[in-house]
Amino acid sequence: MIPQGYYWVNVLLLAIGTLAIRGSIIALSAKVKISDRLKELFTFIPAAILPAFVAPAVFFHKGAVDWVFGKERAVVLVLATILCVVTRSTLATIVFGLVALYLFTSF
Repeated sequence: MIPQGYYWVNVLLLAIGTLAIRGSIIALSAKVKISDRLKELFTFIPAAILPAFVAPAVFFHKGAVDWVFGKERAVVLVLATILCVVTRSTLATIVFGLVALYLFTSF
């Protein structure tokens, strides 16, 4: 267990760091001109960050389901991807993924 004082010092330092980074970008945004090409490149950032969240949760998770050899998250990812391509619905994909993962891991 992490000591409570150490925890809050870390939270405070991370909050200050986050505010400093975001604040500097906001403060500099009026002084620096961003080209249309760079603005277009910024639109791809959410698509690039999503795999950074999904991959560790899928491939580095210690699963325990015997019939898919601990790779139930990879199976759910493939099924949810197929559903996303077919329906083009983010909400349906998320709900399906959560329900399917629950069903895979609960039996």
